[in-house]
This record gives sequence, structure tokens and C-alpha cells, in this order.
Amino acid sequence: LSTALLKCRDVAGAQFTHEITASFSQSLGSINYIVVVLIIAAGALAFVVLYNLTNINITERTREIATVKVLGFFPRETASYVFSENFLLCFIAALTGLPMGKALHAFVMAQIRIDMIRFDVRVSLLSYAISVALTFVFAILVNLALRVKLEKINMAESLKTVE
Repeated sequence: LSTALLKCRDVAGAQFTHEITASFSQSLGSINYIVVVLIIAAGALAFVVLYNLTNINITERTREIATVKVLGFFPRETASYVFSENFLLCFIAALTGLPMGKALHAFVMAQIRIDMIRFDVRVSLLSYAISVALTFVFAILVNLALRVKLEKINMAESLKTVE
């Protein structure tokens, strides 16, 4: 059929939909690997940023944490006192990050618009839920990693230091 069509003077080219579909599926398969790499990189970045912010928070508040320990707080209470701020900050970040991510996604999709291919700009609610859940998972991992640092704070030494 394509050979007969190409013999016509007014036909410049012929391509079957199954060929286009196969080519497009192969291209999307390659894009899926890129998306996985980006998700892993974003997760690593989230972990590093949360870790550094929490580590700085603990370091700057060593005297305050030592005071709480001296007052008789149990290790779990002390950790809850410090790490509850992480969860609050993650919640605020999710509330502000989701609309910004939606806007960024719409912008990127508008930039890659091609005549022959049209991408859907919708993002499912499940994607939003997964991104928020992953943010809190990273916060939990950071809290677990830095719980050891809280336990190592020497109460006497921390309260003795002069600022």
C-alpha cells in the first residue's frame, strides 16, 4: 500500500500508525530510564538537604538539648522535641512545593511541544501522594540517622561551654 501511495505524484511520504506507535513506545521507554535517574537524584538531594539542615539544627541547639536531657526527658521525648520540627517543615514544604511543581511541570511540557506529538499535562493525585509520602520517608530516615547524634550529646560538657 505504501509503495502504491509513494508512486502518486501528490504523496510525499507514507507511514503506518503501528510504525509510529512502535517508534513512540521505544522513545518513551528510553525516557522512563531518565525519569528513574531523576527521581533517584531528587531523592538523594532531599536526603542530603534534610540531613544537613537537621544536623545544623542539632549542632546549634546543643545547649538547649542538653538542658532538656538534664531536666529528665527520656531519649524518645528529646528526639520527639527536636525532630517534630522536621515533620512540620516537611509538611510546609509539601504544601508550597506541590503547586510550584505543578507550575514547573506545565512550563516544561509547554516547552517540549511538538507538532506531531501532544503530551498530556495532567498529573494524577497518586503522584502527588507518592511525592509527599517520599518526603516524609526521607525525613524519617534522617531522624533515625541523627538520633545517634542526639544520644551522644554530653550534658555536662554542653552546659559548661561558654558561648
